Amino acid sequence: MSDPSKHRAPTPRAPRSVVRRALAAAVALTVVGVGVAAATQVPDLVDGGAASMSISGRTSTPVVEEAPQAVVPGVELRLTKARIAELERLERLAAAKAAREKAERIAARKAEKAAAQPFTFQVASFNVLGSNHTAPGGERRSFPPAGARTPQAAAVIRSHGTDLVGLQEVKPDQLVGLTRATGMVAWPGAGAADPDNSVMWDPARFELVEGSTFYVTFMSRPRPQTVVRLRDRETLREFYLVNMHTSAGHDPRNTSTRVAGWDRGAAEVRALRATGLPVLVTGDMNDRAAFFCRFLPPTGFVAAVGGSTAGGCRPPARMPVDWVVGSPDVAFSGYVIDESTVNRRISDHFYISATATVAPADAG
Repeated sequence: MSDPSKHRAPTPRAPRSVVRRALAAAVALTVVGVGVAAATQVPDLVDGGAASMSISGRTSTPVVEEAPQAVVPGVELRLTKARIAELERLERLAAAKAAREKAERIAARKAEKAAAQPFTFQVASFNVLGSNHTAPGGERRSFPPAGARTPQAAAVIRSHGTDLVGLQEVKPDQLVGLTRATGMVAWPGAGAADPDNSVMWDPARFELVEGSTFYVTFMSRPRPQTVVRLRDRETLREFYLVNMHTSAGHDPRNTSTRVAGWDRGAAEVRALRATGLPVLVTGDMNDRAAFFCRFLPPTGFVAAVGGSTAGGCRPPARMPVDWVVGSPDVAFSGYVIDESTVNRRISDHFYISATATVAPADAG
């Protein structure tokens, strides 16, 4: 029997080059596997700050991951009705404050703009001849009674476009009639203990800021003289008007009290000028050149009727005993002596009117 092994086909052998490539690949895989295993066995040195070993043999810093933050469950905030009401109140107060501050800013800008502009108005002085003088037994009883004269006086005031007038000798009945007929308001007015020197003005043009009085001796007794501080509604500019009536007669007693009244008035307007505001004076001063040269030089005022005190006292050529004068920041034009009030027996005094222009606030 023959040996079967002798008849087996020979096992084919791979070429030598193929064997070498397969062997190299096996070695590489073994090395990578060993490296990975070694890398997994490197101790965790992160806490110690040591570096770890990479497969390539170089050191690298491990990445530290932050621990997740704990989640705190929310708390529901519930407000009481009282707290809600308080918060709403505070919100309303804040809104009101913001609105007020805005309005104040707007008003300040408006006032600043207005201060840079002049403003003009019609000013007058009028001794109306008190109703007591034309009543039975009065010293002017030849004149019509006040009930007939007052409407005529109101018509004169309106005809001159008067915005502001200082009155003298006006009694409550006359003042009520004048304010009704002209639509003006008056201070101290018909309800005052002594309204004789009341001031009237157009309330659409001016508003009263404050009113006060000072006293002079008038015909042997003290009488209040009126001071009003007014605000021009359009420009918001303010100014003073002083309205006076000093003693009549040229006997020594009344002359001395008349001059003393002028001096007291001059002191008053100097004090008012210290506020920086313009000042006007209206009144029956019961004198002409003597008043001009006594009152104007120490105050620096100018007269609507004209004249000059620069380098001496030079009164105007014609002047009644009724006056409109003002501080240097007031200029006058259109001066009028309306004689119709005497000619028509409305009063025993002329109606004195002029246009007053107040200079810008920074030009005074």
